[in-house]
Amino acid sequence: MTIDPIAELLVMFICLLAGTSTLAWGVMSFPLRIAPRASAYFSLANLLVLIGVILTTQRGQSASYLYWHGADMLLLLGFILLRSGTQGLFRLNSSIKFDSALWLVIGLLMLTQAPSHEASGTLGILFSLMAAIVFLLMAKDNLVALESTVKRPIAVVLLSPIALMGITFAVRALLLALDPSLKPQLATILSNDAIPMLWLYVIMTLWINVIMMGNALTRLVQKIRQQADRDYLTGLWNRRAMQQQLEQLHQRWLRDGQAYSLILFDLDFFKQINDKFGHSAGDAVLVKTAQQIGKVIRATDSFCRLGGEEFLLILPTTDSTEADLIAQKLQHTLRQSSLNWQGRLIPISASFGIVTATQGDTPDSLLALADKAMYRAKETGRDRCCTAERPLAETLATPSQ
Repeated sequence: MTIDPIAELLVMFICLLAGTSTLAWGVMSFPLRIAPRASAYFSLANLLVLIGVILTTQRGQSASYLYWHGADMLLLLGFILLRSGTQGLFRLNSSIKFDSALWLVIGLLMLTQAPSHEASGTLGILFSLMAAIVFLLMAKDNLVALESTVKRPIAVVLLSPIALMGITFAVRALLLALDPSLKPQLATILSNDAIPMLWLYVIMTLWINVIMMGNALTRLVQKIRQQADRDYLTGLWNRRAMQQQLEQLHQRWLRDGQAYSLILFDLDFFKQINDKFGHSAGDAVLVKTAQQIGKVIRATDSFCRLGGEEFLLILPTTDSTEADLIAQKLQHTLRQSSLNWQGRLIPISASFGIVTATQGDTPDSLLALADKAMYRAKETGRDRCCTAERPLAETLATPSQ
């Protein structure tokens, strides 16, 4: 087989892209620690692609299983790791068992063909079928992940190179199956006939790595934003996030008139717990409280730690009767949730203040009313629920439409 210099140059460029991407993803994984696990997968995926392409160029007239079957299997394994990295990046369910099983099946089918140019068509079909499946499923993974952060049309544009790569491999398999005479164009890598396909591989390799890099940075931004909105100890929403959510819910209430309520509660005797058992025990009580309350609230509720031992629940579409019942449920939950600390039981209880939005309220005034109700619960014995006190005329009012 005559080696075309342009084809050889394009193959070298693909190797350069894969090698550079291997190093770039490696740096992102360590020492930058940007999505380290996913970045490590992407780095290894590009390394396997690099090795696979280099082995492919050594085929010539050789009948080596390493240059034929080994090269194809390494390339396919690189594609699988690329998908696994995507799933890890966006916290999607792993498909590694399915992908690995498919990889083994394809490998066994390839072994039915002797390594030679005569078998390149069949080997190309098997390789392309699996590559098409992996890339198309990877495109689906990206669509599911990106739809939660960007609009669907933008997500489709972002994942288009991955989908296009899958479609390209599917078309390649189909053409090789229907017209064996196309083997020089589709099943070789260093001939003049392979140049159009090589150009496509160059563009797709570059584009896919750019998209993955963008995904990793997007995930980093999301993580930073989430950390800015979360309490470092309990993982609950912090005061900053609470204020934003409460303001949004209040504006919706003014617009739609759907009732909402707040439950503010403060752990009883928390200072004594810190003094008697130490601050580590106090932190454990806070975490235990967050976990236990988190198990019984609704998915639509927002659970926040305002600071210290003070917590707030924001309850959308919840009137005063429902809020009272929820508060009683929370009170009972905490009462049954003592903490075993170094062989000693620390009882947990809280005082609850409840308020429901009415006409003329603001987020700040609601918090103030809930705070007064909570302190009334403390003053009247603790471990109890108190509803905010309002004049009768005010409690009967509804938001103006």
